[in-house]
Amino acid sequence: MNTQATRLIELLQLEKKGSKKLNAKVISVASGKGGTGKTFFASNFAFALSKLEKKILLIDFDFNLSNLNIVLNQSTKNSLSEFFEQKKSIEELIQPYTKNLHLIYGDSGKEFYPKIHKEIIDYFFVSLNKVADNYDYIIIDSSAGANELTIRQLINSDFIIIVTTPEPTAIMDAYVLTKMLKAENSSSLKLVVVNKCSQKEEGENSFNNLLIASKHFLQEEPKYIGSVSFDILAHKSILNQELLLENYFDSNISKEIIAITKRFTEIVQVANNNQSNFSQ
Repeated sequence: MNTQATRLIELLQLEKKGSKKLNAKVISVASGKGGTGKTFFASNFAFALSKLEKKILLIDFDFNLSNLNIVLNQSTKNSLSEFFEQKKSIEELIQPYTKNLHLIYGDSGKEFYPKIHKEIIDYFFVSLNKVADNYDYIIIDSSAGANELTIRQLINSDFIIIVTTPEPTAIMDAYVLTKMLKAENSSSLKLVVVNKCSQKEEGENSFNNLLIASKHFLQEEPKYIGSVSFDILAHKSILNQELLLENYFDSNISKEIIAITKRFTEIVQVANNNQSNFSQ
């Protein structure tokens, strides 16, 4: 392990002693494979929450293959690698996008990216304490797949939104991701969005296949929060490097993402109420 990593782990041990549970809810948007539209969903979901007057911090947590800045057509001043190299604090990485939506960018194609370990992921989450009071939700756009570091990030989250598509291979990958989280005793609430659906029923049927397998083999019951249609406007917004909800707010696909966002806030409210009742 290099000196940089060793120093970060030492800092983790020091900061853990005085750390507290984050006030902001941490939402990780994940997928079992690439190509599901995870970043498209995460960015528009974050924007939709910000339009509900929620303070949002959206973090691109894809190590060296990030694309959030490309999706939003933004220049990257500071990036996550500078935090891991101890050149910048969490606060210094934050770039405002709108009044209620702030961003932290990842890196792409960096030749000498710092080596990341599980303990360094933990250090990042502890460090989020320094900015958590400024936000209602911290949304993390995970890297695609389910490697050891991604799983570590996911189990540090309050909510995990798994973005999948109707293809059987994508549903299987979403199941494998759920299985890996189960093996790590993840207590995060797992939610599912089915993207690129030809019709609403396709999303529901795809989720039901995932639910049946999860209940039977894992005794897990992820919650379905909705589907997003396959729509040329989504493709157009990605090509134009603009948020769908900013430019096509009244479109059907935008309304679907807004409905998912509202459903999510209802789930959070129920979870908060249950937690309050439990603690009384």
